[in-house]
Amino acid sequence: MKIDLTEIYKGLAEWRAERGITAESQKDGYLVNVMEELGELAGALRCYEQIKEFLNKNKGGMCGYQHHKHSLMLIEAEHEIIDALCDISVFTINAGADSNYKPQTIDTNERDEIVTQCANYSLKNLLTDCGAFNIYSCYCGGDLNDVLTDCAKLCEIYGFDFQIAMDETIKEISSRTGSYDEVSKKWVKDESDEARAKWYQANYELARIKQC
Repeated sequence: MKIDLTEIYKGLAEWRAERGITAESQKDGYLVNVMEELGELAGALRCYEQIKEFLNKNKGGMCGYQHHKHSLMLIEAEHEIIDALCDISVFTINAGADSNYKPQTIDTNERDEIVTQCANYSLKNLLTDCGAFNIYSCYCGGDLNDVLTDCAKLCEIYGFDFQIAMDETIKEISSRTGSYDEVSKKWVKDESDEARAKWYQANYELARIKQC
């Protein structure tokens, strides 16, 4: 699947400009912030696999309510997977905003070696590329391409369109006010009741790839 990054770059450029966020500040906290998201991704993947295994083992042995409950839990785990992948992409694009080379499109076919839904293998692949980006982001745009392609491929594996999911993520983060925290090296959202009333919740179901 080929993905046009133009609108994604534009949306995040506006987000950074409105908040006075620089690529340099995003580089400073990149590894810590992405490791946090990778941890959330690992947890969501584990939860997804456990629920899926339970549903497969108990086919025909659950009442309608139980099946419905676990199906909703599976959807929630899927959304958490996509949310983490999109957040990793946001951190990566923001940190690479001043790169001399930014891919205008990515193609998930470049990651055809990820042929299964093996969470451990896919997570290791993404972890390696995030590490390379952290070290070489100032010199090689190819690392930016690799991280985004990994995230897009994983979204596709789990049945979601990366471009639409990123649009939803940008809508969500753009609806939130706050300030940049020098200690954590990240944007910290305002969680007051007044601020929460204006929050947009990303609807990742809009990004689900419809089966023919």
